[in-house]
Amino acid sequence: MTDYYQVLGIASGASEKEIKAAYRKLAKEYHPDVVGNDPLKKQRMYEIQEAYGVLGDPEKRADYDQKRQDAFQPKEKANVKETSGPVPDRSAFERFFGFQPGKGMETYQNQKKEDPAGAMKPEERFASFFQHIR
Repeated sequence: MTDYYQVLGIASGASEKEIKAAYRKLAKEYHPDVVGNDPLKKQRMYEIQEAYGVLGDPEKRADYDQKRQDAFQPKEKANVKETSGPVPDRSAFERFFGFQPGKGMETYQNQKKEDPAGAMKPEERFASFFQHIR
């Protein structure tokens, strides 16, 4: 979520007058007639206009502030759904790709001896993938 207060360089408790003053100052600095063909400064002007469009309207600002507050508050445990049930068998995945999901290649990195249940050899991988075609 874009922080419109940061875009305009003002505090979240800024008054309507402060918001308008910050917008006017930035609009003069980043106006297309001033920046010419600089695409980064033109993009910055679009961000400034968007921020002022939200913060300059009391209703939009109230909605934005509520969404901003909701985004930064921790979720309550009651809203979190916990799933229970069988854990999926990922051994085939681990053998096929040679690592455990979420762990990357570190799964087999420190093993000194050959693990028979470790990663599949390329020939086995190819054969298992194309075994149904005959």
